[in-house]
Amino acid sequence: MRWTTLGTAGGPIPTPDRSEPANLLDVGGEVILVDTGDGTADAFAQLGRDIGEPRHVLISHLHWDHVGGLAAYVGLRWMNNFSDPLTIYGPPGIAELVDGIVASLRPQERVGFGTGAATADPAANIFVVELSESEQQFAIGDVIVTARTNTHYDFPLEEIGTTSLSYRFDMDGRSITYSGDTGPSSELTELAQGSDLLVTEVIALEPLLAEILALRPDMPPPVQSALRQHLATHHVDAAEVGRMAAAADVDHLVLTHFAVPPTPLRESENYLRDGVRQSYLGPLDLAIDLASFDVGCD
Repeated sequence: MRWTTLGTAGGPIPTPDRSEPANLLDVGGEVILVDTGDGTADAFAQLGRDIGEPRHVLISHLHWDHVGGLAAYVGLRWMNNFSDPLTIYGPPGIAELVDGIVASLRPQERVGFGTGAATADPAANIFVVELSESEQQFAIGDVIVTARTNTHYDFPLEEIGTTSLSYRFDMDGRSITYSGDTGPSSELTELAQGSDLLVTEVIALEPLLAEILALRPDMPPPVQSALRQHLATHHVDAAEVGRMAAAADVDHLVLTHFAVPPTPLRESENYLRDGVRQSYLGPLDLAIDLASFDVGCD
């Protein structure tokens, strides 16, 4: 099992040194994309990998920083005549999103690639699976995937029509858990129990709030309070990440999706490490784009 962080930025503001959130999982002969932020297709080229390799895409939630690269990925895959079936899993709304991507390719289908109308239908061999239950389990080859609703959104599914998911991947007694975007979550802690690798978002809550307020000193106190609540409940501060990792007894913790002040990550590194180390003492990595983490299988 090899997990590669294709993009590690905390969206939605583009950064010069990190792409938007995206990951690649090589496991049991399967190649799986997990989230597809802007820069996903470019990351394949940087790795020397072929964009036709993945046959499965898993989306954690529909915020654009996690799906903005899906259109480019699907479109370039079509333009390069990769015809293997591609199955895209995600929360309710993912089918509407994929339908929109396919619709955006129709004008080029009529134009073709310089030699007349395209012969391949951009919708051909694309299959969508919407995961609407609070927990669902399914197999991709020999890999068992568990999807569970987390706490990134305040509103129930019936009010907003979608949800936010975390994923766990199990094979041969080994496992990797991916948080997606989430707030502090007992569901994620339970999902990650005993994982060999936990890959989770993280926020440097206090430094980020201080940076925002320094830029906007005129922000009214009620707005400041609402902003703090949003950041603290829809994302996970470093100290809370450490508590969840310790409670889940994970073997290795990888931080990604860095929601930090717009300065080099090294300036937030001590805050992040110190927060995690309040509770979790195991192996800890702060991911960079194109980093890989291996979990050996029995």
